[in-house]
Amino acid sequence: MLRRSKSIAAAFVAVALAYGPVAPTRAAFEPEAAPTEASQDAEALSAEAVQAFKAKDYDTAIAKFERAFELDPQPNYKFNIGRVYEEKGDLENAVKYYQEFVQSPGVDLEARESATARLKVLKQALRELHEEEAKAREADPSATPTTDAAADAPPDLDEAAKARKRKLRIAGYSLIGVGGVGLVIGAVFGGLALSKSRKADDAELVDDKISLRQEGKSRAAVADGLLITGGVLAGVGLILVLSTLGKPKGAQKSARRWMPAPAVARHGAGLSLSGRF
Repeated sequence: MLRRSKSIAAAFVAVALAYGPVAPTRAAFEPEAAPTEASQDAEALSAEAVQAFKAKDYDTAIAKFERAFELDPQPNYKFNIGRVYEEKGDLENAVKYYQEFVQSPGVDLEARESATARLKVLKQALRELHEEEAKAREADPSATPTTDAAADAPPDLDEAAKARKRKLRIAGYSLIGVGGVGLVIGAVFGGLALSKSRKADDAELVDDKISLRQEGKSRAAVADGLLITGGVLAGVGLILVLSTLGKPKGAQKSARRWMPAPAVARHGAGLSLSGRF
């Protein structure tokens, strides 16, 4: 398809070249005027530009014609610049300078008609090229803009969300670990409190009974505090971990209905499930 586009452009440019060579000097219709230093320098630059054009050094030719126009602003130099761009294959700039030449005041009618004919050919070539490029973009699936919402999401936000989830998951596991330790130690103190209570029941002396019961109560209070604290920490940690795990849509709906929550009682703590119907 690209070769076809180039062949179309080459065909139109070949037709355009038939209209004539570069015009190195002023338009023929202009009356002779006393040459000035600027105009002489401009004509010298124009002659150098023509030599560069013949040597296919198009960039140098364009630069010298532009400098000549700065010294002696004759419309003919714009025509020449457009002609060099045309030969170079830069049709966009060729059209631009031909249009500036056509719109310049004082241009001979015959010269204007010649430039207008070139403009028609070049504009047609550009239209053909643009149509070929549009067809190429339509035929290339990779050129079609994606409508995937995930693709439109900024990658920085995705990375930030993932990092936040990782931090929450680590914090959740840490809380589960600390809460688990608290539950174990609380269970140990609860066992000691139960043991003291049984010894108090078996004690024969009143003082021993009172002492053992006080020790049992103190250990029971420590056990209650550890069990409650451990249960709350473990429950919060579990919620954090569950909130960071990716789940299917069905599982997410289920998670919205059933949520684990820490449950605290007078003599212990644990987890409960709360549901919505």
